[in-house]
Amino acid sequence: MSKKVGQLSLSKFADLYADKLAGADFFVTNEKQLLSLSEYPYRSDGYIVGICTRGSAQVEVNLQIYEAKPGAMLLATPFHVLRIYNSSDDFLCRFIVFSKAFLTENSINSHFLESFSYFKSASIPVIYLADADAKMMLDIYLLIQQKLEREEHLYRIEISRSILTTLLYEIQSVYEQQHSIIKSKQSRKQELNVLFQELVFHHYKEHRNVQYYADALFVSPKHLTETIKEVTGRTAGEWIDDAVILEAKVLLRNHEISIARVAENIHFPDQSSFGKYFKKHTGIPPSDYRMLSAY
Repeated sequence: MSKKVGQLSLSKFADLYADKLAGADFFVTNEKQLLSLSEYPYRSDGYIVGICTRGSAQVEVNLQIYEAKPGAMLLATPFHVLRIYNSSDDFLCRFIVFSKAFLTENSINSHFLESFSYFKSASIPVIYLADADAKMMLDIYLLIQQKLEREEHLYRIEISRSILTTLLYEIQSVYEQQHSIIKSKQSRKQELNVLFQELVFHHYKEHRNVQYYADALFVSPKHLTETIKEVTGRTAGEWIDDAVILEAKVLLRNHEISIARVAENIHFPDQSSFGKYFKKHTGIPPSDYRMLSAY
């Protein structure tokens, strides 16, 4: 796969990894290595439920870094920018990828996916399963795969969709238990950081100044900057800039979009101001990054 792909469509994802397809917007895999996806940030068109089965790696989701190890589960949405790197030679995982349309087809509730806490923007995208839970989740993966292999079965898609829904509820149970423990241990400063991060990844395209986020959180810019620096080691302004640059890198790797269009998508007044901003924070112009990431 070319490394120039920053927006990973379901069809491209399926071409790389799918073992059993249930149409263009739902597939499952055997144990796989993630190949060239590990080197550059990308965003998937679909929802990803992955589980590490062997080895280790670093998983970066919207600039937050997590450890992937056996039993670690990745829960990613089309709103997450992913990067997987520093993987061990034996790093393997299984995953299911699906679109919102696939899961909600024939459902009276078009917002069904939003009912799961882990698919919301402020969720924790990596959870760590106990051995018994990991085995159960993998058994469900295998059951879906077995159903899809019965190509002569008239209702294999409907049955697979039903089993996928079961899997999502099982994950919700584990997620709620872990999230309640994490939340109970958070300090007020850590809570402010979580709220800030959620706002940044909702509004970084339109708002690149700390004042906006401070006003939204009812604190002073000084207090916000000092708190975020204390909790994360980086200032509020640095988080905002990093989110903008991350989005720019994803867009620049799509060669079908001009650099002027990239600047427009991230709400810069023109290509020149975007170029100066990008070079200030990366050390190279956008055109050079586009060229380097294509090889």
